[in-house]
Amino acid sequence: MKKVLSAALSLLVLFSLMAMIGPSSVSAKPLTDYNVLILKNSDAWGTPAVEDVLTGMGVPYDVMTSTELQNKTARDLIGAYDMIIIVSDQGQQFYNEIGPQMGKLEEYVKAGNVLEIHAANWGWNGGLWTTPLPGNVTITQSYSGRDYVIANNTTLISSYASHGYLIGLPANAEIITVQAPGGSPDYGKPSTAVYAFGNGNVFVTGLTIEYSVARKGPEWKAFYKEVIINNLGYSSMAPTPKVPVQKGINVMLFNFYYYIQYHRALDEYNVLYTEAVEGGMDNETLGIAQIQNSTASEYYANASQYGPVVANFPRIYIFIDLRKATLHQKQAVKTLKDAMAEP
Repeated sequence: MKKVLSAALSLLVLFSLMAMIGPSSVSAKPLTDYNVLILKNSDAWGTPAVEDVLTGMGVPYDVMTSTELQNKTARDLIGAYDMIIIVSDQGQQFYNEIGPQMGKLEEYVKAGNVLEIHAANWGWNGGLWTTPLPGNVTITQSYSGRDYVIANNTTLISSYASHGYLIGLPANAEIITVQAPGGSPDYGKPSTAVYAFGNGNVFVTGLTIEYSVARKGPEWKAFYKEVIINNLGYSSMAPTPKVPVQKGINVMLFNFYYYIQYHRALDEYNVLYTEAVEGGMDNETLGIAQIQNSTASEYYANASQYGPVVANFPRIYIFIDLRKATLHQKQAVKTLKDAMAEP
């Protein structure tokens, strides 16, 4: 009985502290406040798919050729853009001119920005990369009709889902997709990854993003939208909430708060998703919500690797995963709610 009373008293203390402190504020920079630079000399596989997706998301962007980039310094780029996207399938002139400018782009990333490289060459425009990517990463030719998305155990299918896999990735790289030509993932052939470079991040993929977003199923567009959202989140321009230091009850308080919020959001998502399917919501929106839900589940699983989450409330090492699980789960709920609110 004493143990029960002690546990109940502890929970009352936690709830009281939460009432006084309130939920931690998490500001989100609107997508319309970002600015993206697209580098290309021509459309990849005959489609402006990157521009179309950014326009649909409300993200402002500029387009620049490899020749025009020669007139810009790293400082010019750092002051103007949150992220730079290099489009797939360019002619040889583009790669010949981009190669000598890679140092400028590396300086841009090291300053705390994001470089998103669509490295699928061997395409309709006939060009080939002539220099390594930041960190001496290279792509080797390898066609695959299927690529496996590790985070949510799904497969992207296209005529050629990817044109190559990555070699020489740094140890800190997060592998996002791998080739799966026979249907089973080949973890020795990573086709998409993101890795830290200086104070920024490099995202690189051998996926045929432009071709497949324009011509294949809605899961491709949903996947690429999630890529953009995540990559913009890496930008130094994005607000970075402070992580609480381990000070006894403070860590327990924050972990308890996110634990409760995650499960509330998960319950709400399950109800909303059923209603959305029954109401005939479009597959694209459902796909985006599913990606957020799956990502949340992955982070929660990471927080659970040390044992039951509730048993580890005092531990700082579950905080980041628990918080990210909550934020992604809430985003999944918001995606469905926003779509349902549309006339």
